[in-house]
This record gives sequence, structure tokens and C-alpha cells, in this order.
Amino acid sequence: MKQLGLLIALILFFFLPSSTLSQFSSIDYLIEGKKSLQSGNFQRAEEYLTKALNEFKEIGDYILLWRAKAYKEMNKYEEALKDIRELKQNYPKSPILKDARKEEIEIAKLLNLPELEEFYKSFINEYPEEIRIKYEYALYLKKQEKIEKARKIFKEIFVTASPYADQAEKELSSEDITTNDLIKKAKALNSSYQFKKAEKYLKEALNMKDSQKTEILSLLGYSLFMQKRYSEAADIFKNTGEHYWRARSLLRAKEYEIFKKELPEYIKSADQRISEVLINYANIKRRAGEYDYAIKILKMVVDKYPAQKENAMWYLAWNYYLMEDYDKAEKILQQLYLSYGKIKYLYWLEKINETKGVVPVKQYSIAFQQGDIYSYLFYMKGKISNVPEPAIVNYQMTLPKRVEILIRASFRDEAIKEIKALLKDNRNPENIPAFCKILNELGDYSTTVRLISKIPNKFSFSELLYPQAYKDVVLNASRKININPYLVFAIIREESRFDRFAYSPAGALGLMQLMPETAKREGKKIGIRFKKDSEIFEAEKNILIGSYYLKNLIEEFGSIVPAIAAYNAGEKAVQSWLRENFYRDIDEFMEDIPYAETKAYVQRVLVSYFEYLRINRALTQEAISKIIKVKGGNQ
Repeated sequence: MKQLGLLIALILFFFLPSSTLSQFSSIDYLIEGKKSLQSGNFQRAEEYLTKALNEFKEIGDYILLWRAKAYKEMNKYEEALKDIRELKQNYPKSPILKDARKEEIEIAKLLNLPELEEFYKSFINEYPEEIRIKYEYALYLKKQEKIEKARKIFKEIFVTASPYADQAEKELSSEDITTNDLIKKAKALNSSYQFKKAEKYLKEALNMKDSQKTEILSLLGYSLFMQKRYSEAADIFKNTGEHYWRARSLLRAKEYEIFKKELPEYIKSADQRISEVLINYANIKRRAGEYDYAIKILKMVVDKYPAQKENAMWYLAWNYYLMEDYDKAEKILQQLYLSYGKIKYLYWLEKINETKGVVPVKQYSIAFQQGDIYSYLFYMKGKISNVPEPAIVNYQMTLPKRVEILIRASFRDEAIKEIKALLKDNRNPENIPAFCKILNELGDYSTTVRLISKIPNKFSFSELLYPQAYKDVVLNASRKININPYLVFAIIREESRFDRFAYSPAGALGLMQLMPETAKREGKKIGIRFKKDSEIFEAEKNILIGSYYLKNLIEEFGSIVPAIAAYNAGEKAVQSWLRENFYRDIDEFMEDIPYAETKAYVQRVLVSYFEYLRINRALTQEAISKIIKVKGGNQ
């Protein structure tokens, strides 16, 4: 927060007309009014906010809500309700309308107003996702002895994955909960990655008299699959007749003989998704050295499954490439490039020529495509030299008055909320960069990256697409650990989008998404100890430990790419890939990563790393050499 004042000044300098800089001499009333509210001096807050309201009608909704809170704390409930009614009437599209209506409910509860039930009903109808208020309403109905209405709402809460669902369940009897309720509940839990909990309710559902067995078993199989209990999942999917999930589970369980025995049955099914499983199976057989069998499977996919033709053809070419049957690989790659025009196919065509040591008869024009990993690989090899310089963008715009005032008063959270509301109402892509520039300066990097990523000319705004958030912390860690700071930025961007409080379903925490056990183990090595897991969210500790862990992986594997893969998939997995396969170059290793998620992750991080290097004019030969090295395996 030390630099917030400087950021606000910069924003005002770039975005505000000079004629407005002396307009708001009474802004101190606004600032001090909110400070007084936060510090508990409610009388002073009411006095200052009243004066500010006369001056700043443009943000009257914020001032009215703050003054209502001050009135409430002073037990002036009627005045508080009057402010909220005025807010609702005069600012019907305010981004804080939901907050105001929550405050209205709180005051109505204190006064036990007869309108309270209507306030609850209206709020829930408008904001059905607000489970806490819904739960409160159910408790209110129960207290009013409106048991059936309360029970209905408790059931609605029970079938969600909300933290209030467990409390709602305690308000219900076993007779209240039907099979359908348990199925809805399990679906919600599966969707929120609470697979173990979903399993519990699905097993309860199986014991119900009116059990919808097939649907329940299907959901249970999925829950088990996502818990990596593949053999159990495979058994269930056999009973439900779901060939796709049965096949996937058997492959994950490495029960290859059973899979092969049942393969004709899968192929006869009408499920087109079987083609994905067949490609996966072909890759497993190829890694086991059964190239001919893998090629047979892939050719069948090309013939029988049009939707997967391109993917199967690519893996055919890859099989031939690894077999060093370059003529066949080249022929397929040429077909793919002519049909789909992807630079990936051109890259491997060039790689074949490079391996064979020949100049191709047919010359291809190679144009740099930002965001495409193969463009960067071409650049590393010196086949592309025309890489665009970072663009200089003029973000000047006329700020909406409300945003202007909130920024001037250093109300960061409110300014962010206001800009998000404006972006939601006005989706014109031309407005996104300027608003994102402000969000970036205010520290909302995750929203900035998400929105800029969606516009067609996103690479014109590289500083927003690839922000250097927490720069001082990253630079300090990189100096201490001796690691390239731009690689750290790239990892943070892809792991958390610079959201300091990011939390993954697997339990990874913070900017560099550290698992608690990893953070504690690696932190201990550099003198950082944790009293509680919440400390992992602290930017300085998280980045320092994450950088240290990443540096150790780079030293272990001898280059950046397998280290990035290990950061995602674990060291043991990468060690086995290098041990069991022969890779002449790092591009072969990257292309052959068995886990689709890890392969995509590595490519995303590398693209971000290249972009950070490019933006900062740091694409040196030394930086490139650290990327392209490969060590280990059968070399």
C-alpha cells in the first residue's frame, strides 16, 4: 500500500483533464468521513459524510451507505433506513446496491420490522447466489413457525456445495431428503471439486428405496475417478455400460490387458469420445515401444472418427518422427500444414530437415505469431528474426466522474468495483484497455489479464497482458535466489494471475500456488517457518519460497523446461519421463509430455516467459540457452 498514493497520482495525471485538478477542495470531508467510520468514530463520520454528500452527489450511493452504517452504529435506525431508501431510489444501478440491501435487512432485523420478510424475499429473488442471506431467511421463517416455507429453503440450500449446506442439513430430517436431493447435492459437490463428500451422499442415495441406480452409479464413478481411484471407477462404469469412462479408467489404472480385451466393444459403440481414448492408448503403446500397434490404432481413428482426424494424423507423424522414418512423417506433416496451416506442423517439418541435414525443396514463409509457442521456438533457432517491439500505447480517456472521485479519494476497492460495473454494462472492446490500465494501476491484475486476454488485439497491450506485479518482491527474491525474475513473473501469471489469495481445489496457496507441505519443506531450507498455513498467502514468503523451489528444479534437471514441468506434475514424474525416453532436444521433451495438462502448462509458461523477456528487451542468447538445454534420460 505504500505506493498507492503514487499510483493514484499517476492515474490522475494520465487520465484527468488538468482543469479538474483543483475542483474538489472539500474532498477531505469524504476521506475523513470514511476513515472515521472505519475507526469507530460514528458521530464524526456522520458529520463529515453529510458535508461530503452535498459536494459529491455523483457518488452519493457510497456516501449514503457509509452514513447509514454510521447511523446504525449510533442506534439511529430510522435515519439509516431513510439513507438506504434514498440510495435505492436514486441509484438503482449502483454496484453497491446489494450491500445496501444487506444493510437494510440487518437494520430490519434489529427493529423486528414487519417488512423484514418482504426484504428477504425480494433480496433472494434478485440475488439467489447469496446463500448466507437465504440461510438467514430460512432461520427467520422457522422462528416465525412457518415450518414448511423454512423446510423448502433449507432443502434448496442443502443441495448446494455452499458452506451453509451442512448447517441446512441439520435443520432437515431424513424424511425430508429425497433421492433427487442427494443427486443434486452430489452434482454440486462434484462441480466444486469436493469429490470425497460427493461420494458420501451418492452412497446414501444408493441405499434409498427409490434409488435411481444408473444415474447415481455414473456420478459415483466420476467422483472416484477424480479421486484417482481408477480401478474402483472402472468397475462402476462397467455396470453402467459407459464405455468412454470405463476405457479412461482402465487406462489410468494401467489395466491394459482388460482394456485390450474390451477394445472391440468400445469401437462398436456410437460414442465418438472413444476416439480420444484410442489416441491416448496409441501413445501408451508407442511409449512402451509398440510402434506398429500404435500406428494401427491411429490409422483406425483417422478412418473412423472425422472429428479426431487432425489429432490422430499428428500423432501418426509423431510416431514416424520418433521412429526416424522421416519421409512418412514429412508427408503427413505437409498434409496437415496444407489443410490446417498451423505453425506447429511447419516447425516439425523444419525440424526434420534440420535432423536430415538437407535444404528443403519447398521453402515455407515463417511469420512470427505472438502467443504461439512454436513461433518462439523458431526464434530460438534463428529462423525468425522479425519479432515486434513492445507497443507504446496511449491510454488517455475521460474518466467517468464517479471513478474520478473515488480514485482522487484513494478509495481503491470502490474504484475497482465501479470500473468492473462499467465494464459489465459496456462490453465495447475499444473501452477495455483504458479501463484495464486503471485496474492494473490499482492492483487488480487478475481482472486485467482476464479481460485483455479476450480482445482480438491483446498483444498490443503487452504491459497489461503480462503485468509485472509485486515487482520489488520478485526482484528481491530473484537476487537472493539467483533466478531470472521474468521466469518468476511467468510462473506467477500462469499459476495465480497475480491473485495473492488464490486457492486451488487441490489446496495450493498464493501467488506461486504452493502446496502447504512444499512451502513448509522448502521454506525451512531458507529459514522461513510457518505458524499457520494462512502465512503462505504473504507475497514475500510465497515468492521467495516458490523461486527457491523453482531454482532447485532447474539445477536438478539442467534446464528450464523440465523444471517447469516438474513444478506442475512433480519431480518424480519428470524424472521417469527423462529416464524412460530418449530426447535429443528440449522441443522433443516438451512435445512428448504424457500429461496433457502439464504439456499445456509448460507451453503457457514458456510463452509468458518469452513475452516478459521480449517486453523488457531481455531476449539474450544467454537467456535462450538456458531454455533449450536438456539433460538426463538415455542420452
